[in-house]
Amino acid sequence: MIPYGVVLWHLALAAFLVLVGALSARLGKAMRDDIGDVRHFTWAAILLGLSGVFKALIAFWPDATWASSSLGLLGFALAARAGWKTWGWIPSELRRSKKGSH
Repeated sequence: MIPYGVVLWHLALAAFLVLVGALSARLGKAMRDDIGDVRHFTWAAILLGLSGVFKALIAFWPDATWASSSLGLLGFALAARAGWKTWGWIPSELRRSKKGSH
């Protein structure tokens, strides 16, 4: 039962990344701004989904541990990079608005 939960958890995270990627693309088009390569969200979602599948396969194939961990870390790194490229302007905007409120 636990492997199914792990797969569902990874697939839920993958779906969330696809949603964030779609919203980022729409925001970029609405603002007519180049907000980064939002396709990285989709690739990160694919890698995280595969990581979950390999996690479930660990019971049958012990070498899947390495594949699962590698795919998960690569997916996380890609999602973090895409997130920073897309939404990295928010911290500087918040600092600027905080300075202007004094």
